[in-house]
Amino acid sequence: MKRKNNAIYIDLENIPGNLDLKSLFDELTLKHNADENEENIFVIKMACGNAASIKKIESKLAEYNFSIRDTPAITTTYKNRADLIISLDALETIIINNPAIERYIFITSDSDFSVIMETLRKYGKEVYLVTKESVSNKPIFNNCCDEILIIEEYLPKSKVEETKATVSKSAESPNTTSPEKNDKFVEELILKVLEAMDPDSWHLVSYVGIKFHQMDKSRIIERSKYKTLSTLLTKLEKDKVIERKLNDKGHPQIKMLSI
Repeated sequence: MKRKNNAIYIDLENIPGNLDLKSLFDELTLKHNADENEENIFVIKMACGNAASIKKIESKLAEYNFSIRDTPAITTTYKNRADLIISLDALETIIINNPAIERYIFITSDSDFSVIMETLRKYGKEVYLVTKESVSNKPIFNNCCDEILIIEEYLPKSKVEETKATVSKSAESPNTTSPEKNDKFVEELILKVLEAMDPDSWHLVSYVGIKFHQMDKSRIIERSKYKTLSTLLTKLEKDKVIERKLNDKGHPQIKMLSI
């Protein structure tokens, strides 16, 4: 079994206090590996925030052996230094390189972390972001990480349903994406991906999936009516936008049809 060393950092003041760490760790442990023989090991676990934000989730952090840093505000007008402390710790791991970290996971909605995330990718590191759905599609986040997970997926179910009900009744949530907008977004996105490819050639569905995911890092398709790329491609085939076939190795391929 091959080890894959992970470092996970939590910006406590930018996450909900009822975050379900178990479901998040289960997701990160069991999924997202290119090689099925890889085992995700969390060798660094750090959480930073002020005393109030620590108290909300302290017992959960203790269960997972997180290092907890109290970061009180240094003045009455400026925020604390949690982002700086976390960023420097992550950067230090590259300098020390023992153990060598392959994947960094940041749990925050603060765009200040995009600086360290971009730096880590420059050094060939894999970077994940766990953030609120309302900011998950921001270009600044999509351009500095490899994968975006939605934090609402890791809240207690009753709280998620309550949040969604509140949002649906509110007309003052411009950053929240409706299911209908999600449908339109992924429909337009898959067309952009296909139109960027050679129209006279057949393309492996797996390759199309990679390109699509590079454009949809927050996995909006999972929150659309399609749920999966396969279902979306089936609609395009039915609408005669694409045609599909298996190649001589039995791998599915698609090709754009002339419109």
